[in-house]
Amino acid sequence: MKNRNPDLPPFVKSWNQFYLLLIGWLILLIVAFYCFTWYFG
Repeated sequence: MKNRNPDLPPFVKSWNQFYLLLIGWLILLIVAFYCFTWYFG
């Protein structure tokens, strides 16, 4: 199946899905850095 929007990565079907993945990734990074600073700080 061809992706309708060439600006999107091939594993994303819509802009809403892309933004949800981006927000999830950023939350994961925030939690990871918080745990890192809590453990080593």
